[in-house]
Amino acid sequence: MSGQARLESVGVTVRFGGLVAVRDVSLALPPAGIVGLVGPNGAGKSTLFAVLSGLLRPTSGRVLLDGEDITDTRPQVRAARGLSRTFQHPELFVGMTIRDHLVIAHRAKHSKRRILSDAFTMGSLRKAPKAETETIDELIELLGLTGIAGRSAVGLPLGVARLVELGRALAATPRVLLLDEPSSGLDSAETQRFEAVLRRVARERDISVLLVEHDVELVMRLCSTVNVLDFGALLASGTPADVRNNPSVRAAYLGQELAEQAQEADPAALEEQPVLARVEDVAPGSTAALAKGGQGPLLTVDNLCVRYGDAVALNGVSFSITEGKALAVLGANGAGKSSLARAISGLVPPSGGHVTLAGREITKRSAHRIRRMGLVHLPEGRGVFRGLSVIDNLRMAAGTMESRRARRDAVELALEIFPGLASRRGQTAGLLSGGEQQMLSLARALATSPKLIIADEMSLGLAPLVVDLVFDGLVRARSAGVTVIMIEQYVHRALGFADDCLVLQRGAIAWQGSAKDAHGEVVRHYLGDAMTATAS
Repeated sequence: MSGQARLESVGVTVRFGGLVAVRDVSLALPPAGIVGLVGPNGAGKSTLFAVLSGLLRPTSGRVLLDGEDITDTRPQVRAARGLSRTFQHPELFVGMTIRDHLVIAHRAKHSKRRILSDAFTMGSLRKAPKAETETIDELIELLGLTGIAGRSAVGLPLGVARLVELGRALAATPRVLLLDEPSSGLDSAETQRFEAVLRRVARERDISVLLVEHDVELVMRLCSTVNVLDFGALLASGTPADVRNNPSVRAAYLGQELAEQAQEADPAALEEQPVLARVEDVAPGSTAALAKGGQGPLLTVDNLCVRYGDAVALNGVSFSITEGKALAVLGANGAGKSSLARAISGLVPPSGGHVTLAGREITKRSAHRIRRMGLVHLPEGRGVFRGLSVIDNLRMAAGTMESRRARRDAVELALEIFPGLASRRGQTAGLLSGGEQQMLSLARALATSPKLIIADEMSLGLAPLVVDLVFDGLVRARSAGVTVIMIEQYVHRALGFADDCLVLQRGAIAWQGSAKDAHGEVVRHYLGDAMTATAS
């Protein structure tokens, strides 16, 4: 049947104990089509990908390849039947050329005996068959690697290494190709090159492709059908235009309230109906006077670059933040947000650029020295000592203060800002709720009398009502005079809290400006350029 799906998941569910990672997901790959699979962090993409490739058996449901049930077959059996996949991190063999990688992959499918004999003779007794040579030559031309096919795979740029990884999958002449984050770490030019190759692959080789990718814009350009997962369930499935304009998809990526505002095409609503009161509207308490802006930048980041091997995480990022202000750093998964936080706080060494805090260069300082200078990084997760009491957690944090009185005052200030913790000062931190642990993490930061807090996804994994408590804590931190850089998945809340916003895309700043003007730009960079018309 010409219309039969090449690969299907039918009602696939995966449970890990009491956790449902994938819930009743059904999707199909048509012949010679590119189908996208996207979703926020923790949506279940990797789990479903593992089920389709045979690395994980589903709790229930079926996987069909050309109509045949392959649910219980091993990965190597699926590969023999025409299913190939790539991995997020290319693993190439030392001492082998690009051409050698493709030849070995081709023989593993079509000439297994030749692989065994070549292992003993180093391939010197028999020339490669003409048909094999022509096949590999065609594949090398398709990948655009003709000029460097004889080069060793060691030290290849990441973009070329990913093409070699793709070539190995194609050398097995698959009918179905599963791609796992193929553009991760690539710059714009490398991504465009990979995109062009993938289009030719699907068109000229009659291959069905499933593209799992954080770069939503790439998926929207390449795919005829896009599937969106959220909390393990299939949230939406349709054409890129349908998915872009689906309110549920906007809510999953941007937050429910921003999605509703985008539907109404009224960007001013962000300013008119803020999720939380702006800091300027918070009455000064007895804790501290609100810091006044306009005194010059507290933090300056100039042309900051970060690389992980060949992967570019940040490329020429520059911005500054004034004392007492709040900056929202937004962007899709893999945009470089956490790498920016780690580089500023000294946890990752930059490959270029400069960072200054209160006029002092901190680019090459260690993380503990940067913290002593007043910059506190709250990473993803809950930064508390679970076996210690609330008060002991705060005392440990305040231990860097110079005098006993300063340490005591810092602890009392933190408890005054978070009165809910004061009533639980003797309780073990591990017994607190998730939201209370995040409050304690923030209170620990305030107990060090910081100048600047970088809050990285503090709402991650929390229920919406608990998220309100987290943001209320950040508002109180600002009222105590603390400057805040916020990295946040709840976009509408971040824009309601912050004064300014910058949007990262592939490690570079795609847009920066006032938070109240960021609505349309955030939508565009999260879900693709075509959203601009509907959001503005």
